Amino acid sequence: MFSESDRRGIIDAIRPIIPQLWQAMPLPEQKRFLRHVKAYWEVHRHRIAEGIAEILDAAMESGQLSHYAGRIQSCQEFENGVNVKICERGTHKDIVLQVKRIVNCTGANCDYRRLQHPLVASLQEQRSISPNRLSMGIDTAPNGALIDADGNTSQMLYTLGTPRKGNLWETTAVPEIRSQAANLAQELLKSLNPKSSAANFLLRKPAMLFRQLFDKQSSTYTYLIADPESKIAILVDPVLEQVERDLQVLRQLGLTLRYCLETHIHADHITGTDRLRTLTSCLGIVPENAGATYSDRYIADGNILELGNVQIEAIATPSHTDSHMAYLVNDTHLLTGDALFIRGCGRTDFQNGDAGSLYDAVTQKLFTLPDDTLVYPGHDYQGQTVSTIGEEKSWNPRFAGRNRNQFIELMKNLNLPQPKKMPEAVPANQHCGRVLVALDYQI
Repeated sequence: MFSESDRRGIIDAIRPIIPQLWQAMPLPEQKRFLRHVKAYWEVHRHRIAEGIAEILDAAMESGQLSHYAGRIQSCQEFENGVNVKICERGTHKDIVLQVKRIVNCTGANCDYRRLQHPLVASLQEQRSISPNRLSMGIDTAPNGALIDADGNTSQMLYTLGTPRKGNLWETTAVPEIRSQAANLAQELLKSLNPKSSAANFLLRKPAMLFRQLFDKQSSTYTYLIADPESKIAILVDPVLEQVERDLQVLRQLGLTLRYCLETHIHADHITGTDRLRTLTSCLGIVPENAGATYSDRYIADGNILELGNVQIEAIATPSHTDSHMAYLVNDTHLLTGDALFIRGCGRTDFQNGDAGSLYDAVTQKLFTLPDDTLVYPGHDYQGQTVSTIGEEKSWNPRFAGRNRNQFIELMKNLNLPQPKKMPEAVPANQHCGRVLVALDYQI
């Protein structure tokens, strides 16, 4: 049996991935959850303040407050109040209570079919919104754009919070709404012309320290990013054999390492995250669903890491592996990992890679960024260091002039050898670079 603190810990641990879990459930299972599990979830997820709980406990002990668990069957008004019939949970007996007032404390009304607000009524009349099929909120695209009654995604109307409950389930608390608001602000900024004003130019290009470091053996680029004012730094895709080099650069520049961030579980080198964590007390961060242990944090699509004036936005690009992330730094520098190389791309033939998903991720997410966005790959085997989104759209032979089916066929026939370090690298990287040594004792 789980204790109350255990249950809270479990719910808090899965909170960042609740939308993905909810969306993965078939519609009948979502309805079943709402019928049978919703009440228990609300009790353990949305807990009341300790002081209020103490007041309620005292009222119940004194007999001032009584509580009944069950479903309300009917409410019938009479001269001095209301008769409320309740089907008691467990016994299924009908209980009739005579009360003076009924207060609905079940939360906000999310059924937009029944709302009478003028704005909602106007949007429904214009067929600009589509009530969610679970009768909770309205249908929205992943970026919060409204989906109309004909299934079209709006380019002008967006929402966040409670209206997205049917799509996301958990979307009423401040952390979730804050994240949605940040993502929506980024979405709206994309529609602006970055050259239209000096203010917007400055918004896209705040000062930062950026270094590209190279490991010759694995042809891996490690990226050092820091805020020059606070001197707080992050390393993206560090390599175990280059830990001393990275520490020397940090010391020379007077930087404090706060995070080591991975784009994915690497197969061609062992990450330096665990070693750097031991030496600097930094935190190791890996993409969600990566199946990695010993990670301090997981990062999800749309999450933003902040280092003073530096903002790093995670962009889910599952394709090379099933838990791959690209990172957009201050809207100008795109760390593409193994999803997009300079005039190439990562392979998709192991670690649950998928060529179709890679084509979608690159063309629908990365290639929609401004053409002057700088592209910094996770590897390069020709000595190339940087490109742009505009260049790769025009000249990358894997994508330029190819449709999705042609790309899949191309990737299927690459016939590349397995990475030499894969047997040792993948298990170690699944433990954030903690190398597991097997000892063979002979007696």
